[in-house]
Amino acid sequence: MNDETQPTLHAEKSSSTPLADHPKPDKLRQQSVSVGTSSSKGQTPSLNSPESSHAETVSMLKKQYQLAKRQKLWMKRAGLMGVVLILLGGFGTWLAGENKAFKMSILRVVAPIVSIHLDPEMVSISAGTFRQGDSWGEDTSSELPLREVHIKKFALGRFEVTFEEYDRFAISTGRPLPEDEGWGRERHPVINVSWEDAMDYATWLSQTTGFRYRLPTESEWEYAARNMGKDEIWAGTSEQERLAAYAWFNTNSTGRTQPVGTQQTNGLGLHDMSGNVWEWVQDCWHDDYQHAPTNGSAWLEANDGSCGTRVRRGGGWTNAPMSLRSSFRNGYSADSRSIQIGFRLAQDVD
Repeated sequence: MNDETQPTLHAEKSSSTPLADHPKPDKLRQQSVSVGTSSSKGQTPSLNSPESSHAETVSMLKKQYQLAKRQKLWMKRAGLMGVVLILLGGFGTWLAGENKAFKMSILRVVAPIVSIHLDPEMVSISAGTFRQGDSWGEDTSSELPLREVHIKKFALGRFEVTFEEYDRFAISTGRPLPEDEGWGRERHPVINVSWEDAMDYATWLSQTTGFRYRLPTESEWEYAARNMGKDEIWAGTSEQERLAAYAWFNTNSTGRTQPVGTQQTNGLGLHDMSGNVWEWVQDCWHDDYQHAPTNGSAWLEANDGSCGTRVRRGGGWTNAPMSLRSSFRNGYSADSRSIQIGFRLAQDVD
């Protein structure tokens, strides 16, 4: 600052008087009043005033910022969890392939939380009428007399129930896993299950899925095996030299069950209706078809039915072609288990 300005500043400072004693100009007085009041005389500041709107905007922006910050944090955490789950899933898949016990352990952990069932692949079968029994003159009294039977529309499992499917039922219900005799689980047909076990499995799956699964009746089973009642000796063919392409039996099974779906199907797309394992059906055992129902329903206690013994169909991996015929029938104790017997599901269709 130069010397010429200093006296002037000093003089101005010295000549000032206290603010309270100095009268304000009218214009200044009016301005001071207007700053503290709204445009309406005598009213308090409105929520719609510029000051209030500014405060609300700031508050809203702060909330949006905090929300976006939290969302970003959760997305980051979710992404990290997703990566971890993918890595664990990949590791679990690899390890499950190396160690089936690991897969069983995982299923036991999640079973109380979510359903671990597998939906069976079903084939819809149209209604029709056929002649049930031995129409080829094999002279087997249990398959006589021939009679016409009407079948309502229903669905039948494309495959025999596998260990992969049944094991999940056993885990969910706390049952011991059936033995596989060292032949393999997964896609092998389940064995060592009684008729009662098969019925319990169908009930469990029905309750789990909301669809009514059951065992097929004896008439339904034969109707489907014979491609809606066609005159085929075995499921898929009447030529014995071609049977090995359709069925696992004593000449080609290598002394054990084989994975389902590895042979040709019959005309309805059903696998292993002849051979691999015998299949439980609903019916009680009767020595022949005298007085048997003709509406496709299960034949139970009526006419001296022996319900401690249930019918099994289809023949198995130990049997000769004679026992694999579509009309062949046999009985077995309902509470017994065998390395030769499994089952297939049926389903009611509206």
